[in-house]
Amino acid sequence: MKTNSTRKPRVLCVDDEPVVLRMLQWLLEGQFDVSCTTDAREGRVRLRSDDFEVVISDQRMPGMLGTEFLQWARIESPNTMRLMLCGPPDFQAVLDAVNASEVFRFMSKPWDDQPLLHTVEYAAAVARSVPLRGAEPSVEQDDDSPFQQRRDEVVLLLDPDPAIEQQIRESLGTQAPMHWARNIDEANALIARHAVTVLLVETQVGEISTLDLIRRAKRSQPHAVSIAMSAERDCATVIRLINEAQIFRFLSKPLVHDQAHRMIQAALARHRELLAHPLRTARHAVQRSADGDLEFV
Repeated sequence: MKTNSTRKPRVLCVDDEPVVLRMLQWLLEGQFDVSCTTDAREGRVRLRSDDFEVVISDQRMPGMLGTEFLQWARIESPNTMRLMLCGPPDFQAVLDAVNASEVFRFMSKPWDDQPLLHTVEYAAAVARSVPLRGAEPSVEQDDDSPFQQRRDEVVLLLDPDPAIEQQIRESLGTQAPMHWARNIDEANALIARHAVTVLLVETQVGEISTLDLIRRAKRSQPHAVSIAMSAERDCATVIRLINEAQIFRFLSKPLVHDQAHRMIQAALARHRELLAHPLRTARHAVQRSADGDLEFV
């Protein structure tokens, strides 16, 4: 998909280190209209007053964490694609980046110029090609969601632990039927047979990472919404799940019933939103196609 807009895409960079902002300005100004601020509160003002395709935020800033700023941006400027830029991350920051801020990509400091530039290009193209009209629906409050429950919704759980299967069934209640896969082969077979609404996946089954399975599921069923689960507090794993699989939420084990219930509710609501607005799947894409157009993954 391509945009016909002639003006440069607008990028807002928020970081309390002026040297970082100068480096971002130098890297991006050839292709983007770049605005920079060292104050997250000023960033809010600019997002309220101007349209930006992309916002890049640092995490550790005085007065406001980047995840808090981007969570605000998700609600107040929903069309703007959110990128997190962070030094050595702590697990809670990564968790908040996916669960609260719903970042499109998580990027590390120091960064490689070309991958960062390509990520911003792609995010800007998505924002222009698939603009949101009005405020983004709150998927956390399913009682107020404009997207109604569908009879054909199916939840797929991949986890070898029977205790997790029981917990998820209790959290799901009567909202949708659930299929349980104990290994990756069973999950692949179920994905081939069913239109999956929500995919709940342990990040590693035995010695095998489930990252590729989530990516394949998104490719074959782009409206499916994925939730990853693990007892491991591994920042690198969650960052890969954000960047390479665009997971919707991450659940830490041991599972907390109310939290699991809320996340499943939110995932079901997001699935209904994507069915109602199919082009929005590009906002959860994980890569470009070979010719540079948006690939719905």
